[in-house]
Order: sequence, then C-alpha cells, then structure tokens
Amino acid sequence: MKKWHSLPGLIFALIFIITATFFIHRSYQASEKFRTEKSKVAEILNFNDRILSARDWLFTEKTWLEKKEQFETQVITSEAHLKEAKKNGEYLIYLSLCFFVVIVAFYARKRLFFGLTFATAFVSMALLGQGVFNPILEMSAFKEDITIKFYVEADEIPYYEEAVVFLEDVSEYIGMVNGTIELVKVIPASDGWVSDLQGIVSGYQEIIIQGEQYLVDNRDQKVGIDKVFPGRTYFYYQNKGIMEVIHLLWTTDNKPVAIAIGLFSVLVPCIKLFFSLFILLFGVKGAKRLRKFLSYIAKWSMADVFVVAAFLAYLSFSNMSPGVSMDAQILFGLYYFLGYVILSISLGFLLDASIRERIKIEERAAHDEKSDNELID
Repeated sequence: MKKWHSLPGLIFALIFIITATFFIHRSYQASEKFRTEKSKVAEILNFNDRILSARDWLFTEKTWLEKKEQFETQVITSEAHLKEAKKNGEYLIYLSLCFFVVIVAFYARKRLFFGLTFATAFVSMALLGQGVFNPILEMSAFKEDITIKFYVEADEIPYYEEAVVFLEDVSEYIGMVNGTIELVKVIPASDGWVSDLQGIVSGYQEIIIQGEQYLVDNRDQKVGIDKVFPGRTYFYYQNKGIMEVIHLLWTTDNKPVAIAIGLFSVLVPCIKLFFSLFILLFGVKGAKRLRKFLSYIAKWSMADVFVVAAFLAYLSFSNMSPGVSMDAQILFGLYYFLGYVILSISLGFLLDASIRERIKIEERAAHDEKSDNELID
C-alpha cells in the first residue's frame, strides 16, 4: 500500500485529536471546579470548625442551620460541575466512536487491520488524556450526629464536698436572715414590704436547699450531658486524579515516588502509543526490533497496576470500620483510564496483525510486479 494512502487517516486523526483535546480541556476545567467546590463542602462541616468551635458549642442549633444551608448550596454547585465534566467526557466517547467507525470503514477493503490499529491507537490516546487529567477516586471519613459525652462521677468533681458544705452554710445563713425579717415584722406599717422581702429570701433558700440535696443524693452517680452536633462532621476528604497525586507527592518531598508514577503510568504509555503509530505508518523495515522494544517497555508500564490499585483502595477504604463512616466513590476519570488499559492491550495484538497484513500486501505487490515484468519480457 502506498504511503499516501495513510494521509486521509492522518487528516481525520488530526481533526480528531484537536477536537478531543478541546473536550478533554473542558472536562478538566469542570473537574477542577468540582474538586474545589467539593472540598469546600467538607470544609464547612470540618471537625475543627465544629467540635473545636466555641460558637458551635454555645449556639449549636443556630450554627447548624447556617452550615446546613451552606452545605446544601455547595453540594448543588459541585454536582453541577461534575455533571458538566461527565458531559464533556460523553462527547469525547461519541467522537471516538465516530472516528473509529470512519477510519475502519475507510480502510476496511484494502487494509482492515491497519484501520483497526490506527483507530485504536488514537482513541487510546484520547482516553489516556481524559483518564490522566480527571479525578479517579473520592474518599471521605465522617460521622453523622456526632455525640460527645460529658459525664463524671459526682464525687470526682473538684471541691464537690466543699460545695455541699458551702451550700449548707449559705442555707443556715439565709435561715438566720429570715429569722431577722420575722422580728422586723413587729414594726408598725412594715408588714407589706417585709413580707415581700421574706418571700424573696425564702425562694432563694429553697433553691439552695434543693441544690444541696441534689449534690448529696447524686454523690455516687454520674453527672453530665450529651452534646450532639447534628448532621455530618468530616474528619477526612480527598478527591484526586493521577496528575494531582503526582503533584501532591512532588510538593510533599516524595519526588522519587512522583517521578515513578509519572514515568510508568503516564510517560511510558505515551511512548508506547507513539512507537505503535510509528511502526504502523512507516513500513515494516525495522518493525520487528521496534516491536520487541515496545514489548520491553510495556513491562514497565504501571497503567494496569494503577487501575487495580485504585479499585483495591476503593474496596478497602469503603469497608473499613474505624468508628466513623467511611465512604469511597470511583469517579469517571478511572473508567477512561481503564478504557485506555483495555485498548492498549488490544493494540499490541492489532499491531502484530497489521504488520503481517502489510507484509502479505507487499509480497503480493512484488509478486504481481514480477509477473507483469515476465509478461512484458
């Protein structure tokens, strides 16, 4: 097959890559907004801003209603951005399917495996980009209606006994005051206001006696309160994609790990796709050596391992029971990365079939040319 026969495919591929990049960029922008807004959701009901907040302790109900309104508004905003990101991802899928069908249909008559390999390589490239730049996993730890119990043994309270004695003394003192007021009643024209004063003093005395009696009766009991913080309280939240993980590792002085993940999960897959297309477009000469090179670097690709690790992280985190609720959600970026892994595995088989197909075509062309020359002679 003449080299110029691949030119229409390259033109279609260029249009496809430009359009796919547009959708990937739009999806990435929406994902970044989703990540930012969803992090704010957890910050509103963060442990430090609830349990360690004096305002939440003193005005629990009022503060909760304020935060609940902020929380619900923030959730709606973040979900809207996630929906937009997914929609652009869906557009990318539709575009990839159209491109795949057009390329395969264009080359089906003369070089079917060339068309299949060519289309698979470029679709894999698009899925890799979408999977790398979008979030793949969301994990959180929280507790609903967290309750803090403040209970102590009554006799363990500092100055408990002293408080009992003090209340006894105050009660006796008020009794003496009450007795003095009784003497004042004998004064003419004093009965009205003296009676009012006596009523007030007697009321205070009764309260003190009740307080003293409560302390005495509950000497061997636990006293305290249950402080309930309604709704959800977050202890942990993370929403990351592959590039965010690499950036986080790099900025937290884990550069060797960041380099390893970037190299084996991003760079090696890109190299594999590039050389697959190179072999496909530029003939059979040296193809076997390049194919061996591809097989060698494929062993160092961690793309499939990364997908399995992400699923394991999801399953283990969602089933933990450390006393708080654990939640793990697989986000759409992981499915695109998984799609790349599946197509990448298929690409190796298709590339070998395409090489064999090209060899047969060139052998047939050489045989036909030889036959024509013999006829002319």
